[in-house]
Amino acid sequence: MSDDAHAQFFRFQTPDPGIGPRERSPMLPEELARARERASMHRFSWVMVLAAPVSVGLMLPSLAFVIGLGLVEKWFAPGLDIDRIIEGSWGWQALVTVLFIAGWASSNYRRDSRDPTKRYWQSMPDRGLVELERHTLTSGISLWASDNPEHDSLMLWQNDKLVRVQSSGVSQWILAMTTAGHWLVLMEEFPGVLRHGQVSLMPAPEQRMKPQQQLAIAFAPGTHVTLGERFDGAPVPLTESSYWMTADESSRLAEASHRWGFFPSDRYAVINDRDADWVQRLVDKALADKARGCTGRQPERPAVTAEHPPT
Repeated sequence: MSDDAHAQFFRFQTPDPGIGPRERSPMLPEELARARERASMHRFSWVMVLAAPVSVGLMLPSLAFVIGLGLVEKWFAPGLDIDRIIEGSWGWQALVTVLFIAGWASSNYRRDSRDPTKRYWQSMPDRGLVELERHTLTSGISLWASDNPEHDSLMLWQNDKLVRVQSSGVSQWILAMTTAGHWLVLMEEFPGVLRHGQVSLMPAPEQRMKPQQQLAIAFAPGTHVTLGERFDGAPVPLTESSYWMTADESSRLAEASHRWGFFPSDRYAVINDRDADWVQRLVDKALADKARGCTGRQPERPAVTAEHPPT
């Protein structure tokens, strides 16, 4: 992960004052489990505090001392007896090494113990609250993608607990229209055997996502980190297409629907106006595919990247 991506990841996980006030609600059991799973990524760790100081700090002071003596001998004191100086300074080197490691570890400890992201996630699950962003869905169309490169496993809520299972790579994407006139994108991945380079099949109808008209997206308070989606009301009128997106299309749709790593004024799952025309063209392609009577089997293509998103 690059420095920019690393900084962006932690910024996304940290409460943002740019997010306006939202409705608060007690956590549901699944949301609490997902909050604790998220929090486990941000625990204070002595291993992280001590790893670099101990592994690098044991060598760095002595190495710097030897290099410094070599430079002094080369530039200022030719004939300097470096071996004698080193042999007579083991005690000082040991003391400096201990102080160097202690200072570095202390700096890491202060950094991590005061880190706002870690402090937030250490206490957030115990507060038992989420913030809700509500949408009313009027209609939708389902599209499909396979060989999701982002995950090889997923966390499912089974028997009142989160269970990690293998991902099949198949995902269902629902492009829904809201009463506010925006496209909103829902996505669900399915467990199973990953079939890289092979024909993928849609899951059975009873396993597919069936959204209802009233949607409340649950966020960790003050962030855009999602912990769940709550549905209520009548089923959304849904067009069941058999359209399989290319890798380029699914990647662009994920980015346009702000699945991860975005910041205000972007909103989770909501398509911005600048991408709305592209999403409409994608929907039109899916409807044309449905009109041709395509089946639920992913078409065999020479390479999924050979096709390009609608332009």
